Amino acid sequence: MKILQHNLCILIVILFVNSSFSQTLKVSDFRKAFNYYKPDEHKLLLSKGFILLCDTISSKQKKFKFHKQNTNEIIELSFTEDGEGGEYLSIVYFLPNEFTYKNFILTLKTYKFKYSKRNSRYQLPSSSYSGENIYLNGLTPTNRKIYYSLKYDSYKDKALSGPRPEFKNQIVDSIIKTK
Repeated sequence: MKILQHNLCILIVILFVNSSFSQTLKVSDFRKAFNYYKPDEHKLLLSKGFILLCDTISSKQKKFKFHKQNTNEIIELSFTEDGEGGEYLSIVYFLPNEFTYKNFILTLKTYKFKYSKRNSRYQLPSSSYSGENIYLNGLTPTNRKIYYSLKYDSYKDKALSGPRPEFKNQIVDSIIKTK
């Protein structure tokens, strides 16, 4: 009985340590973190316990900064539309310790990312001009602290992005007026 209690205590400590050092987000969360059709809505990040600290929104670029208090993680998200219809999403993810940073890197193979020595990044191309990249930044100072950071970039070429719903009506209206 005493051995069972001892083993149970060790298991609880291991689970507590693992959960306190785990990162909140995965690559699949990065893909869903920004809603292109409702840029002010951050349901996924808010449901994961992140709090919006600040935002900057212009016609071509939207920037947001989030913080999660209990795990001390920070996310800086920016979305840019270039003048030709391409879409560029960039997420910088700040992790508080090396364990969570290395744990995140280990999951990249699960998502089929390949490391490119030439480009010094993990990449997952979807076409010649579109794809996802993850850059390992290592130790990075921010908010007067040292974090481990990585950067997720996703780019959709203008041919793949297509018009937004709010622009579809304008396009249809302009076609009707020209007839």
